[in-house]
Amino acid sequence: MKRRWWLWLLLAIACITILVAVSELTGISLVSLIGLGILGPLGIVLLILSLIMVVFFALAGAWLVKVLLESFISNREKLSITLGTLGFCAILVGYILTVREFEWSLFVVTVGFLMGCLAGAEYQRFLEGSEKE
Repeated sequence: MKRRWWLWLLLAIACITILVAVSELTGISLVSLIGLGILGPLGIVLLILSLIMVVFFALAGAWLVKVLLESFISNREKLSITLGTLGFCAILVGYILTVREFEWSLFVVTVGFLMGCLAGAEYQRFLEGSEKE
């Protein structure tokens, strides 16, 4: 099995990009977003725990949408297109909520990204199934 060191590098770059994007969208400085301001190290721990909870609940929400859509749509290609479209709409709505300074914006954007990931996985399964035929 080959070691894919570049995947870890991409993951680190993605995390930094997300942190900078959230900072820019919310208008909060990186220092206060990371928690180095008033709270110090405790702020960093609380931020990490809150982000883990947001991702966990967002993953549960995206998975629930996928399961509900699977009961209505049997074609994997149409399912992936529907999931991708809903994910894009969720990201757009999350951005609008961020501009209006609404508290649920990070959750909605995260659900949108996760729906996009699920759409990609479903489309990959569709492609693998179509290659066998």
